[in-house]
Amino acid sequence: MPPDTETLLAFALTAAACTACAVIDIRTKRIPNAITFPVMAALVVLHGVFSGTAGLGESALGLAGGFLVFLIPHLFGLLGAGDVKLMAMVGAGLGTQALLTAVLFTSLAGGAQFFVWLAWMRFAGTRKGRGYRLCYGPAIAAGALATMALNLAGQPYLSLVIPRF
Repeated sequence: MPPDTETLLAFALTAAACTACAVIDIRTKRIPNAITFPVMAALVVLHGVFSGTAGLGESALGLAGGFLVFLIPHLFGLLGAGDVKLMAMVGAGLGTQALLTAVLFTSLAGGAQFFVWLAWMRFAGTRKGRGYRLCYGPAIAAGALATMALNLAGQPYLSLVIPRF
């Protein structure tokens, strides 16, 4: 069954914003508020317009979930504030059902990105990597795009199964 208009619009907006933020993050090591905040608001409104208060709530909870999951590493100095806002934007676009999948795919992409960076530093023979903070925007974009591709391919999102006792 093809995705509905709401899903296509939310995915298109999320994908475009994530891609733009990833490119800007690579170039400037910053994720601009001028993209994340307006897109967050647009996604919450879009879900509200198409699905009423249920869609509004789902998007707002996804935003809060994405924010909280990445706030913890930010508080330990592992991620920048822009990364937290970008993941919150992804949560607003994809909702709570997709959040676990997006976080997992983002973590996998971030790990791959880190190992590529380590290899580059090793083979380039430079020590300039000390104190360097890895741009996580591309990993977040890759995770979000992979999550959307999974859904568009008709596959279910990952979920935690908690057994009942």
